[in-house]
Amino acid sequence: MQKEHVVLGTGPLGLAVMEELLKQGKSVRVINKSGKALVPNGVECMKCDVKDLDQLRNSLHNATIIYHCLGLPYQDWQTQFPKMMANIIQVASENGAKIVYGDNLYGYGPQQGPLHEKMPYKPIGKKTKARAEVATTLMEAAKEGKVQATIGRGSDFFGPRAKNAMLGERVFTHLLDEKPVELIGNPDTVHSHIYIKDFARGLIILGDQNSANGEIWHIPHAKPTSTRHLVEQVAHKLNKQPKYRLANKFIVTMGGLFNSDMKEFKELMYQQVNDFTVDSSKFNNKYEFRVTPYEEAIDETIAWYLKEHENKDESIVS
Repeated sequence: MQKEHVVLGTGPLGLAVMEELLKQGKSVRVINKSGKALVPNGVECMKCDVKDLDQLRNSLHNATIIYHCLGLPYQDWQTQFPKMMANIIQVASENGAKIVYGDNLYGYGPQQGPLHEKMPYKPIGKKTKARAEVATTLMEAAKEGKVQATIGRGSDFFGPRAKNAMLGERVFTHLLDEKPVELIGNPDTVHSHIYIKDFARGLIILGDQNSANGEIWHIPHAKPTSTRHLVEQVAHKLNKQPKYRLANKFIVTMGGLFNSDMKEFKELMYQQVNDFTVDSSKFNNKYEFRVTPYEEAIDETIAWYLKEHENKDESIVS
């Protein structure tokens, strides 16, 4: 029987996973809270509030592999992520389905050196704590034999649709519009970024491989470099001279008095003012994987933003 792949969430990562599954000729449907998403013909998009157990049971019927790519506003992580994960585990257990959780690196908190899978969690606030807790819940359920599950982690992703990323519209769109690039922290520290299509391919490998079950894996990233260096690459390809507007810790603290997103980000400033790199050797030693070179990834991302930019200009004219 053909496996039924279900993607929870239609944000940038969820849609990247959907596209890669379709590229590989796999059956896929997507689930989000509205039941609406820009998906190709033939892909079912189901409406579901994952916090509602009965709705989730209905939406995950016949699922064999579940890709958990759900996102939430920062302020909702602590209250909603645990409930969502508990429900996903419950329904996956009932169905005999495997969970592949697309996670970030927040749960580790500040660490010395490249982040690797054996590091203990050191949360320093409610967001890092929430990420550590839901990952622990999933791995404990797998250890107890309640569910098949694996976690694939990536650092800051960039690429098509990832407008809110560090290397998102505040870089690509601002350069196209001749506006200053907006960055948080120190753009000259060494920082791991992952191309969103690589993140998606890595998660699907973990979904396909039984050897990934019950473990955490860092999806391979390109060699870390400074954020400024990547911005300069983008600007060079666009034939632009970048100007910068940088938000240091003081600005983020003060901005948090008036902006809820900025207030929530204060906890994560350690990632932007210190070197923040990822060790993906565990994954590389187990599975074959080609990391997309920065130049190729940037070219594809520019092409997506140029198309978006053209569509925006056309809508203004009309």
